Amino acid sequence: MKNSTRPSLSLLFLIFAGLLFPAFTVKSQESPQESLSLPEDINKIVTVSCMPCHTSTGGMLARGKLNFTEWTKYSVEKQKERAAKMYSELRKEAMPPKSARETRPEIIPTKDQIDIIKKWSESFESVDK
Repeated sequence: MKNSTRPSLSLLFLIFAGLLFPAFTVKSQESPQESLSLPEDINKIVTVSCMPCHTSTGGMLARGKLNFTEWTKYSVEKQKERAAKMYSELRKEAMPPKSARETRPEIIPTKDQIDIIKKWSESFESVDK
């Protein structure tokens, strides 16, 4: 004969799952301001000029500073910092590095492309946090 004062195992499971499920859904929901995707015009530039090194398959030093594979995981604030640094490095002709510029001149962004990156990096000022 079954003891009626003892909760069944399935009832305990349902209660436990009900308590945990809301915690999981809250953690997985992200507000749209937590990160931004690369705009198409920027993506075209970085695909040629930056991604050979600055992705998860690139060099450890390069991907440690900026990893486009992880871009959407960066906070907007981190994206803003990286975009500003990217523009600064391009303006100083520090990126792509001299060795890459010499062996693969086709990856060097044009002045117009650098201007596009400048405007994009400045556009982070208007993003609500």
